[in-house]
Amino acid sequence: MMYSFWGILAGGALTFAILQALSLIVTKALLIPEVILWTYIQFAFLLTVILCVCSVSLIRHEGFRIRNLFGPLSGLAWAAGNQISLFLTWHIKQPAWISSFFVLYTCFMNFMVSGILLMAFLAARNKPTYDKDFVIIPGCSISKQGGLLPLLKGRTNRAIRFAWDQELATGKPAHYIPTGGQGPDEIMSEGSAMEFYLLSHGAEQYEVFPEKESVNTYENMLFSKKIIDSKLPNAKSCYVTTNYHVLRSGMLARRVGLDAEGLASTTKWYFWPNGLARELLGILSMYKLPQLIALVLCFAAAWMNLV
Repeated sequence: MMYSFWGILAGGALTFAILQALSLIVTKALLIPEVILWTYIQFAFLLTVILCVCSVSLIRHEGFRIRNLFGPLSGLAWAAGNQISLFLTWHIKQPAWISSFFVLYTCFMNFMVSGILLMAFLAARNKPTYDKDFVIIPGCSISKQGGLLPLLKGRTNRAIRFAWDQELATGKPAHYIPTGGQGPDEIMSEGSAMEFYLLSHGAEQYEVFPEKESVNTYENMLFSKKIIDSKLPNAKSCYVTTNYHVLRSGMLARRVGLDAEGLASTTKWYFWPNGLARELLGILSMYKLPQLIALVLCFAAAWMNLV
């Protein structure tokens, strides 16, 4: 359930329930939609301040790039969306359904965003059981010399540690599937680079099944499933990726029919908030139809209230 749209809805429902419980404890009253928007405005601004600190550190370490500002820009956009809806509620009295529609839909988007953030946190804390046949390692950029950069090295080291821990705990060995194609500025595929790294860190050749054609996380999971099905149908697997990337990777794994648990590798404290902001938008883009349905339902509810 964690890696599904229903998981997001459950996470959103839990955060709203917590808000309402706190309101009942403090004010003895349920929160009305306008107060919910104001609460999220304050939370979004606080989050933006934290993201700004992270982005400043990120720029100091990696240089200025527009993508390194993605976190604070996302936080400001979240705060601005709530502020605009609140402004419309205060200033548009007739027709009343317009402000009602914006309030309802903004509350739904808060529901979605808070659900994604909660599920992303839980997914990054997940610890797979020691019964896995395969450990998938989704690729990311490698150096110009073919070495593993910190993000990819962190994923690969975490996969090695999991496989070792599993074998020590249960005696069951796990096979590796390093996955990733060759980018235009890379001298080899990411799958090959990880294969060499694994072999140089104790893995045997028969334990590594590299995938060298995929160009994104969806294909990482799709092509890994094909390898698993060809080697051991109904095998148990997990995937190892950077902490902010675990949730979306799990959703894409489910989309291709791969039943796999996620395991997080860590990254620098100033890097993961910016990465999580990008992941959040990526997850929202995966569920356009539910958002369209919610849009129609919010419109209908606002219009019926007017009538």
